[in-house]
Amino acid sequence: MTIPRRFVPQRDLRGTAFTAALRGLVEDVPGLQAAAFCDEEGEVVDYHTYLAPYETKVAGAVLGLLLATVQREAPHLAAGGIRELVVLTDQHVLFVRRSVADYFVAGVMDPGGALGKLLAALDAAEARLLTEAGL
Repeated sequence: MTIPRRFVPQRDLRGTAFTAALRGLVEDVPGLQAAAFCDEEGEVVDYHTYLAPYETKVAGAVLGLLLATVQREAPHLAAGGIRELVVLTDQHVLFVRRSVADYFVAGVMDPGGALGKLLAALDAAEARLLTEAGL
């Protein structure tokens, strides 16, 4: 079951060149509640969310830390490193995808959301984000 979206218009960040790509990702994927583009330290560069902005920022930071920890503690899982991690819970689907220059995209989706569509849409969103970043 997909939870109805309630966009939270309060932003504590000014819009950036990344805002449109993140908005497109969240709005195009059924059940996606939030997406954040973060730097290597887990700081949110920009986001689009139907959750509280604070929750979105915390999710981005924690998911980035989780990916880094799994990569460090279990290097045998993937020879070239782990690029993407998806965590399924009863209440959410959490995802994080490492990009170039240690940037990453992280987010929160409803458990009944379109995971396959999310993974495909991440490719296009990541390309837009990297183009805007000049990477």
